[in-house]
Amino acid sequence: MTNRKIAAEALSLLLRQSLAGRYSLSLFDVRKTVTGGRAIINSISEYEKTTGERLSSRPEGFTVKSGSLSLIFYDDRIQSRERINWTLAHELGHVCLRHTSDGKREESEANRFAAAFLMPEDVLRFLDCSLGRELTPTEMTHYFPVSLTAAKRRRYSLPSDGTAPTPEGIELVRRLFGSGYGSETAISHLII
Repeated sequence: MTNRKIAAEALSLLLRQSLAGRYSLSLFDVRKTVTGGRAIINSISEYEKTTGERLSSRPEGFTVKSGSLSLIFYDDRIQSRERINWTLAHELGHVCLRHTSDGKREESEANRFAAAFLMPEDVLRFLDCSLGRELTPTEMTHYFPVSLTAAKRRRYSLPSDGTAPTPEGIELVRRLFGSGYGSETAISHLII
């Protein structure tokens, strides 16, 4: 699947969330993602408590299909909110991209979905435009709910010439930044 299609799926899911305001992405908790009835997110501890079954190995996250519903579980012993967000965004990628297996291609696509979901390209380019320079990966961690490692990978994986913004990406930027932060000027630069 192309990066553009993966990003479109991520944006589609992001636009269903209650995001408004400049810092809403940085405070975003993927555990509270609205999936439109496609998935339920819960902790592995809750799974073990409910089923009475202890997992012999404890992955950071996994998804179980039950009919048309996906049950996504994450290791709630992980202390890093950013790591939990990445793990859940990755699992949501498997669900939104309708993966039926766990091969290398699917894992790569789920990682690209997580990056696009947590650090949307149009929002990143908007911030770059607003500042008149590229955000550093360290600065990205102040705007997006990700680790420095994830921010570095995202920053250096995006093409430097950029791509035309999508209407959905522009809508997300407007929701997040409204008319403040030089947004209309930066949005017009995105559109050109």
